[in-house]
Amino acid sequence: MSKTATRIELPDLLAPAKLFIDNEWVDAESGRTFEVMNPARAEVLTEVAEGDAADVDRAARAARAAFEEGPWRAMSPRQRGRLLWDLARRMEERKEEIARVETLNNGKPLF
Repeated sequence: MSKTATRIELPDLLAPAKLFIDNEWVDAESGRTFEVMNPARAEVLTEVAEGDAADVDRAARAARAAFEEGPWRAMSPRQRGRLLWDLARRMEERKEEIARVETLNNGKPLF
């Protein structure tokens, strides 16, 4: 961390982040992480797992297996649509928190 950077308290969305692979949160295979900064204030927002080619390969294999063997492929378009609408509803419920996180991540003011 830079000597001028400071940590700040933020919503749960900015808790130290892992990679979401094969339906679970995992550390990068390398164990490496990096800081996400608010560029306007040089504040550390959070720390996230630093995925690399090995993690991408693992995620791609998991995604292929989930598609081939999981329920999504057999679902009707209507069933898939319901799931996507549910995801949208859940995001809408957290829109203020998501807006705050993305605004800070881009170093812009939130009006």
